[in-house]
Amino acid sequence: MLRLTGILMGVLLLFCRCNKEDEAPGFDMLFQQELTIPAGIGGVLTHHFYLKNISTRYDALLSQFGKQDGDITRIVTSRAAIAGIFGDADFSIVEEAILRVYQESDPTGFIEVAYRYPTPIDPSNNLDLIPGLADSKRIMSQDRFSIDLALRLRYSTTEEIPTRLTLQFKAVY
Repeated sequence: MLRLTGILMGVLLLFCRCNKEDEAPGFDMLFQQELTIPAGIGGVLTHHFYLKNISTRYDALLSQFGKQDGDITRIVTSRAAIAGIFGDADFSIVEEAILRVYQESDPTGFIEVAYRYPTPIDPSNNLDLIPGLADSKRIMSQDRFSIDLALRLRYSTTEEIPTRLTLQFKAVY
């Protein structure tokens, strides 16, 4: 009985732990980009959607919060999601989603900032991605960055899906 109580307490502590990123001081860097998932693409391949040359507004945010680049210890993903713009999208077709950021001058030096595998099979207009733990400062502290959203589908799309990607980072100091 004592052993069972210890196990239950351990599980309870695991689920009740605080996220240190939420407690750390910092500022948010929010990005929203629109893309269209075309009709007729299928589940055999991984489909990449590239959103290029996006302004980070990093210097303006540093000025706004009275910080310098050296004050920022890391930049981590706090939220990522894709959603149908018109409310009628069905993201149950997505089997796996991977979100990466990179510099246009070095596309192989990407950082995976969010993912979701497996994804829910329930029809939904919104697909929340799981934020990665990687420090994205080397990319997000530059003037511009690019995004690679890789989707592997369960089956072919029957119509275009206008989509909004929401990506939020926290610059921790």
